Amino acid sequence: MDRRRFFKRVLTLGLTVVGGGLFAYPVYSFITFRKKWKREVVFHPDEQHSDVFSKDGVYLTHEGDTPVALSARCTHLGCTIDFDSATERFRCPCHGSVFSSSGKWISGPAKKDLRRIPMKKAKNGNITAILTRS
Repeated sequence: MDRRRFFKRVLTLGLTVVGGGLFAYPVYSFITFRKKWKREVVFHPDEQHSDVFSKDGVYLTHEGDTPVALSARCTHLGCTIDFDSATERFRCPCHGSVFSSSGKWISGPAKKDLRRIPMKKAKNGNITAILTRS
């Protein structure tokens, strides 16, 4: 192989690698993109007196006198769970997972407890649950 052919192959290979990288980076960025967001759900004092209250994907329950905010998404595949007031349990309508009123996993394909959502209490009595995804 002479010098001219060698440099031509090296240049072709280099341009192929750079071109492939320029094409692959936007595709990889698009596939792996996850938008960060933060949303607040406010529970007013009149909404805090029932045993379980649902609002915008958050359940407000109580453990004793302490309010607890739980995600309304099943930990199995993310379906929206329902509260069964007769049995006082959360049930997933998609695959049948069952959770206690405090969010503890009882049965079904989900193996994790419901996600607890951080919250803060304002002086006026409002409880704000802070949902985030990073």
